Amino acid sequence: MGLDGAGHRPAHRGGGRPAAGRPSPLSMTANKPPLPTGPILVAGLARAGHAALGRLVGLRPPGTLHAWDANDSQAMQARATRWRRRGVSVCLGGDGRSLLGSNPPFGAIVKSPGIALDAPLFQAALTQGVPVIDELEVGWRLCSAPITAVTGTNGKSTTCALIAAITRAAGHPVQRVGNTEFGPPLSAAQPGPAVVCEVSSFQLEAAPSFLPAVAVFTNLSMDHLDRHGGMEAYGRVKQRMFVADGRTCGCAVVNADDPWGRRILQAVQQAGGRSLSYGFSPSADLRLVEARWTMREAHVRLAYDGRVIDLPSRLPGRHNALNIAAAVGAAVASGVGWDDIAAGVAGAEAPPGRCRLIDDGQPFDVVVDYAHTPDGIAQFLDAMRVVVDARGGALRTVFGAVGLPDPVKARDCAQAARRLSDHVIFTTGSAPRSSRVLRLRELRDAGREIGPVELVLDRRRAIQRALVSARPGDVVAILGLGALRYQTLNDKGAYAAFNDADAAASLLRESPL
Repeated sequence: MGLDGAGHRPAHRGGGRPAAGRPSPLSMTANKPPLPTGPILVAGLARAGHAALGRLVGLRPPGTLHAWDANDSQAMQARATRWRRRGVSVCLGGDGRSLLGSNPPFGAIVKSPGIALDAPLFQAALTQGVPVIDELEVGWRLCSAPITAVTGTNGKSTTCALIAAITRAAGHPVQRVGNTEFGPPLSAAQPGPAVVCEVSSFQLEAAPSFLPAVAVFTNLSMDHLDRHGGMEAYGRVKQRMFVADGRTCGCAVVNADDPWGRRILQAVQQAGGRSLSYGFSPSADLRLVEARWTMREAHVRLAYDGRVIDLPSRLPGRHNALNIAAAVGAAVASGVGWDDIAAGVAGAEAPPGRCRLIDDGQPFDVVVDYAHTPDGIAQFLDAMRVVVDARGGALRTVFGAVGLPDPVKARDCAQAARRLSDHVIFTTGSAPRSSRVLRLRELRDAGREIGPVELVLDRRRAIQRALVSARPGDVVAILGLGALRYQTLNDKGAYAAFNDADAAASLLRESPL
């Protein structure tokens, strides 16, 4: 098979079916290394570590499983007691380095993705020659089903939802797993024919052999730079899911519109791997010809292999057109037919907290979305801008940042919101109180460089302010938390129940708008 105009090998041709004599990636069996021998230490006992222990406890000899967590709260003590009853040696508190003197020594440390590789325990272990692998790597080595994995800064959850919907439309059971609120970690996946896995850069830091049957790349933009140190390092970590040490995934499905996507395509091609590019770019194998939308419906037109395919969906926006193209590319790479692809896309719903409409009969639209990065906010508000401009309405945005202070990210988030909105209200997100106040100040200062902004410290009141201001034909966009059901209150982990969609719905019911 020759190279195409973009300089990489198309995955296959034939209207969505694998070319003759070339198997679908889903039929391929990757050469996976076995689990390390010797005792294993699981670092971190939250969601991912809990899943890894649950999988390993039945596979390892008695006395060879150990666990550590820096958190020694009462709730964690109770969890540790339950693991000890199952034969796991658990240590809480400190930095974990004292455990490295065990005899016999650890064969590996399994890390939770929330703990960075520069943690003292991991650095000491690596110095002593003890390998450190992520929970994702454990799940990968133990999973017998073919995996379609999705990584990127934005669009991962929606793309996974689309792939799962297409897989189900084709008549196959499918599990959604990974670094997501919509399924368990990969190590807790149940036996089954297909797995769709959402993958973060935090996991890929320590997943040296993770090369799935189909690997999907959505995009790369500013996020997690406090963890990775810069965009170059962030991009290199993402690329590990596609090509590593001369080995490649089964088929790389990659956004050709994205600069890092083009780098990944080139790396896969140079390693002799298979790829299928998608995007609005004329060089894309799966080319987006048209995307149009209203608040409640959308239409995408794709060109592939000499044919044009029209796909209705419920997902508005240019960004969702790219998510659809990514999912279609994964389906094509897996040998799914076009009828099933169309049915899956038409029936797919956005994940909770993504483009969720709140409708109580009001004469304007209210929508909740997780957009929380500069690029994510810009993409979502661009889509809403098209809707309000067609109506002659106004776009009113409520945004509060999540996490610790980050002046550069806050500046770009604030300026994207101010530039694309007619009315902006900055409020608190989810972070310890001191950080929430600092984040609000960051947003205020950056937004005011472009135009007037409002500040409302209480998030519920900020939403109420936007709703009271809205007029017929407007769109009120509530961004930053998505489906989260709490706000962090302090650095000890205390939180208060709160959900944007619930707050907006109750305010609409209570207030005569």
